[in-house]
Amino acid sequence: MPRGSRFADAAHAWMARFARGRAISTHELWKGLQSEYPDLTKVTAQRKTPRTTCMRDLRTDKAKRFVIEKRTVRLA
Repeated sequence: MPRGSRFADAAHAWMARFARGRAISTHELWKGLQSEYPDLTKVTAQRKTPRTTCMRDLRTDKAKRFVIEKRTVRLA
């Protein structure tokens, strides 16, 4: 399986622990990622829109690990 982005890998790990088998809101996912991975999700001078980057990375994940629709995310 190809390695994904840091955001996709973190989201997959978090969802495997806390949301396996169910769709969750993108808001719930982001709050979970902020709690588990604060350094990855904080705004910095180099990364001004980490949430947008995260969602882009989930949509373009080469391993196709996520299904995103109507502001929800679930593992494929």
